[in-house]
Amino acid sequence: MNLLFYRSLTDRVGAQLQRVIEGLVPKEKMEVYRTPESLSARLHQPTYDLSVAVLLAATKEDLSYLVSDKELIWNLRVILVLPDSEDDTVTKGHLLRPRFLTYADGNFLYVATVLSRMLQSHYPDNKNSK
Repeated sequence: MNLLFYRSLTDRVGAQLQRVIEGLVPKEKMEVYRTPESLSARLHQPTYDLSVAVLLAATKEDLSYLVSDKELIWNLRVILVLPDSEDDTVTKGHLLRPRFLTYADGNFLYVATVLSRMLQSHYPDNKNSK
């Protein structure tokens, strides 16, 4: 099982979220994509080795891009981080069918908790994914 993580090149929040994820997932089990083009290229390949995607939409443009490729993401369990909590942003975010949705200004400890539970459900015999 590999984890896919998307964060844009320019966001500072992404570095913080990446540190949280790296505390739970070994680097060799994590695929990080920083541009829409690189993410799209990966999603057009078979995703049988991916089970969780953490997607940080730092801007509304990032979210629009992710939604444009939503069919490629549907077979993954998605944790989605939105840029704001405006109604139109949340509505658009739900098009990705996330298992967990939060905001860029939120507490990433919740992301860590949800991700940890997803990893435990994938490896029930292994309490620690590392």
